[in-house]
Formats: sequence, C-alpha cells, structure tokens
Amino acid sequence: MPTTNVNQFQLAAHYARIIAAFVRDRPAPATLSILQMIASQLDTAANYLDSDTPGPLSSLPIEATEALWLAEVFAEDNPATRLPADFTNYVLHQITGRPLPFPEPMLPLSDRLATQEVDLTNRLQYLHDDTDMQVAHPDEWLRAVLSLWQKLMRLADAVREDNSRSYHQ
Repeated sequence: MPTTNVNQFQLAAHYARIIAAFVRDRPAPATLSILQMIASQLDTAANYLDSDTPGPLSSLPIEATEALWLAEVFAEDNPATRLPADFTNYVLHQITGRPLPFPEPMLPLSDRLATQEVDLTNRLQYLHDDTDMQVAHPDEWLRAVLSLWQKLMRLADAVREDNSRSYHQ
C-alpha cells in the first residue's frame, strides 16, 4: 500500500470533486435526485479528506469513507446512474492502492458488439495505464475515464438485450 501523505489526501479530495461535478453535469432527468445525492456524498468525502492532516500512521477519515460508501450504494441501487461498481476507487487509489475498476467480460454473441467491447475496454486500460495524464491533467483524465464507463455500461445493456434475442438461442 502506498504511503499516505497530505498530497495524496488532497488529490483524493480533488478526484472526489471531479466525479461530483461530472455527476452533476449529466443530463439524466430520471435519476437527477439520485445523482445529486451521490454528488453530495462525494463533496462530503472531499471536505473530510481536505480537512484531515494525515500522519505516518493515520488512516482515512471515517466520515470520508462513509460518504464514499453511501455514494457507491446509491449508484449500485440505481444502475441508470451509469457509474461503475467501485467507482470510488478512483478517489482512493493513490491512498489505498486498491485497483481501479475494470468491467467484467460482457460475452456478447454479436461480432459487432464484441468489437465495441474490445475497443472500449482497451481504451479504458490505456487510460488506467496513462500515469502521465493522471498527474498532468487529472480533471481531463478522470472525465475521460468516466465517459468511457458510461459507454461501457450502455454497451452492457445492449449486449444483454442482444444476447437474449431468440436468434442467439
């Protein structure tokens, strides 16, 4: 696990705010209230991460972890938000060393959808591996990652629908 220091906590707070802004910017009237609750929890976590002064043996503020957990629960209970499971690992990765989220194989039966899956997952892996962009342009990097996740989740819906069609049975 990486060593925690103020810069990592501040970076985590910054990432939480980027995700909150991304969530607020989404035109999704059906899930607007849930998206607002998720963004609010991310802001709460960011505030606690910013106000904590970690020492060499300190851990994450409990209030921050609770707020991040609630944000994930809201997203998990409302798949239309199109936020991936464990999306808060983007906030905590530099502190905890937790792996960044990556989609499970969709197993599409259609060649066209399989090609799209390979393309999107390769692009996500490229962004995850692009540590230079993560450091130099964290806002752009995280927004690109979250946009790819939205595409992946829409593709997963299309794959489920396509795989259930009778001509695939």
